Amino acid sequence: MRLPTRMLDLGALVLGGLVVLPLLWLVWRGLSRPEEALLPVLQNNQTLRITLRSALLATLVGGLCVAVALPAAWLTHTTDMPGAKTFRWLLNLPLAVPSYVSGFVVVALAGPGGLVSLLTRALGLPPPAPWGPWTGTVLALLWSWPMALLLLQAALRRLDPHTWEAARALGSSPAQAFLRVVLPQLRPAMAGGFLLVALYVLSDFGAVSLMRFESLSYVIYVRYRGFVGREEAIGLALLLSLLALLVVLGRRWLHGQHAARSARQVGRPWPTITLGAWRWPAFLFCLGLALYGVGLPLLVLLSWLVGFDQASVDLSPLSTVARESMSVAVIAACVALVLASFLAWQRRSGHPAIARATYLLVHAGYALPGIVVALALVGFSIRATPALYQTTALLVFAYMVRFLPLALHALMEGLDAQSPRLVEAAQTLGDSPWRAWWRVVLPNLLPACAAALIAVWISVLKELPATLLLSPPGFRSLATRIWSLTEDALYSAAALPILALLALAVVGLLVQGRR
Repeated sequence: MRLPTRMLDLGALVLGGLVVLPLLWLVWRGLSRPEEALLPVLQNNQTLRITLRSALLATLVGGLCVAVALPAAWLTHTTDMPGAKTFRWLLNLPLAVPSYVSGFVVVALAGPGGLVSLLTRALGLPPPAPWGPWTGTVLALLWSWPMALLLLQAALRRLDPHTWEAARALGSSPAQAFLRVVLPQLRPAMAGGFLLVALYVLSDFGAVSLMRFESLSYVIYVRYRGFVGREEAIGLALLLSLLALLVVLGRRWLHGQHAARSARQVGRPWPTITLGAWRWPAFLFCLGLALYGVGLPLLVLLSWLVGFDQASVDLSPLSTVARESMSVAVIAACVALVLASFLAWQRRSGHPAIARATYLLVHAGYALPGIVVALALVGFSIRATPALYQTTALLVFAYMVRFLPLALHALMEGLDAQSPRLVEAAQTLGDSPWRAWWRVVLPNLLPACAAALIAVWISVLKELPATLLLSPPGFRSLATRIWSLTEDALYSAAALPILALLALAVVGLLVQGRR
């Protein structure tokens, strides 16, 4: 084995070990003091109840998101529904709405004096019953349906429409052809979307904290912030990490089961399916989704701005907060791109077993919710590296643990489209492995690099719990600024930071989609 390959393999293992460091620290901390961290959690009767609530919430939201995304993907991809191409990207825009923002929207709708109460009062109807934590949390997390929609859209692009045409030619109705031919082929994407949404719900902190829903992530934060029970937060974080890792392993197994079949499928243009009398009901369905996912947040934010008193709140730091947020997000995105490029290079040129091990290590870090990563890094930095505590470097490292796989996936998709014989040809002509990578591979990876940068940049802008617990003194992001204003019930003042955050995220999504 040549020296560059050895260096690639060693560097990939070191990077994978660093990414999984928060999980290793949690395991060591829990096992070193089980009587303080693990036993109180295992012996507490509330632990099972909270765990079941978290799992049930993830199952319910995941099922609802798939139920919404399946007809939306089919209608926008294959039918003659009016505005299908517009809805194809418009229905993915709720991906830019963080859960703490959607939670604010639900509170503004259902809270005292909210839009629902005002509407019922104007119509002379009795006031609606207040929404409980379950209803509010599910409605707030329903904005995550684009995670399932994107997978289903990609699956439809890969499917061969000839099977649909054959079923129709044999006398099946459109509904029968969909149920018998198309739906079975979409089940892997449906299951993948369900697990992806479930992982997001398990790691969510914003919506559950606003609704005071007793999920594992919210209870971990309460224990950590309290005077007692901090050690119990370690045990609960381990339990939440275990649940998240099980979901990731399930997605990995599902992807492995169907990767070969998906690789053999070549997408062809679908024939335009005529809906007939169902065209306008289908249009109203997609319009309702768009109004719920995009129009409703804008309506609530505009209603907040109407009652905004600029004299009561100093908004001069808003430009500074936005600039600091964007700066850290750009730094994190660039670091993620460099590290992901290194891992992609090792995956192409290094030892396959080490590449697989590094891939699993990186995704083990990605499975950790933001509150767990933040809790682990706070404890580790205080005890092992106090000089890094509350520094920008530690905050960027937390972002790497959370979002490095996003950049790696984007680069691997671009790399898989290139033939490895290009590098071999360059090396045959006298280039070193590094020079061949730089001259041959990277120029063709520029679109994938742009996608990686935008994916990490948007995710960093939206991240709340890691930023909340690890921010350096004096650092303010848009997410933490929104959180502090809403904690003080200054919703009108929070409207402008929320609009700035949504605008940045939407621009990133549109640029990525155009690419």
